[in-house]
Amino acid sequence: MQNTLIRPEGHARLSQQTSSENDLDVIYTSNHRGLWVLFYTFCSDAEHATEALQQAFLRLQQQDVSAIKSPRAWLLHVGRNWLRDVARRKKRADVGEAQLKDVPDSADSAAVTFARSETRQLVRTALGQLRESDRLILSLRYGMNWSSARIATTLEANPPAADMRLCRARGRLCDILTEMDPELAGAPA
Repeated sequence: MQNTLIRPEGHARLSQQTSSENDLDVIYTSNHRGLWVLFYTFCSDAEHATEALQQAFLRLQQQDVSAIKSPRAWLLHVGRNWLRDVARRKKRADVGEAQLKDVPDSADSAAVTFARSETRQLVRTALGQLRESDRLILSLRYGMNWSSARIATTLEANPPAADMRLCRARGRLCDILTEMDPELAGAPA
């Protein structure tokens, strides 16, 4: 008489769930930091960035992960949509603008401090007029001080393409600033 191992019906589903949970763990471990930075770039609020990350992974957990071609791109898309929905609900077009404060340097005169304040406000307004993709690439480069290679990896592009997008975004920002204040046209970069 042979001993046969009888497996319960749910065993196949259990092994699929374990495999799916392992996939989610791998995806989370490899992407959560980069995604949080991108979400923070969009909203300038650490709590909203964390919530967007959580919402994206919760929705990924409800999906068939194997059917998603690029989980990172899917998570980025879901998180960005969630942030847009939150912004629309709160009717806040300028998320985070109130959090940007000028800290005067004691060595600067009042005129220099005022000029810097005006310039910062002008740049904020100009950035608000740029497309979201331009704001993203400029904030990754100048706000986060990322290299072109790292930006390219995050945006799933090659470094020359990232450099070109960065160059075009700077050009569009320059055009907007020049329209806003023609005196800036002759200013050194």
